[in-house]
Amino acid sequence: MVSLVKLFRWLGLPRRTLYYRPKPRRRVINAELAIRVKLALDRFPTYGYRRLACVLGENRKPIQRILQLKGWQVRKRPQASGLAPGACRQSPQGLTGDGPPISPTCGVERIDGPADQHIVVALGDVNRNP
Repeated sequence: MVSLVKLFRWLGLPRRTLYYRPKPRRRVINAELAIRVKLALDRFPTYGYRRLACVLGENRKPIQRILQLKGWQVRKRPQASGLAPGACRQSPQGLTGDGPPISPTCGVERIDGPADQHIVVALGDVNRNP
């Protein structure tokens, strides 16, 4: 008869693998928060868990857990290959400014806020002086 210590030493395994029993953990969902998340998701169907957390004024981790467990996670859109029609292109000469002028809308991003407030961020234009 071989002792467990020798057997596990021969196999190269720790003894705790014999005694370890994982316990199934029940995920508890806050029902009130889940209802609020569902209402916000119906109003803003393209929002992810970070923006929903900002809209609801909650921590992002419970929002993400609710979205994952309920199957409400927003799927990422497939990336298009190449530039979309009407997208601005960088000059062939790079950042020197010797090429054709870049579209004035290039580098401007519109971000929609929670209460129909709009924020416009101008990232700058490489061909124009500040």
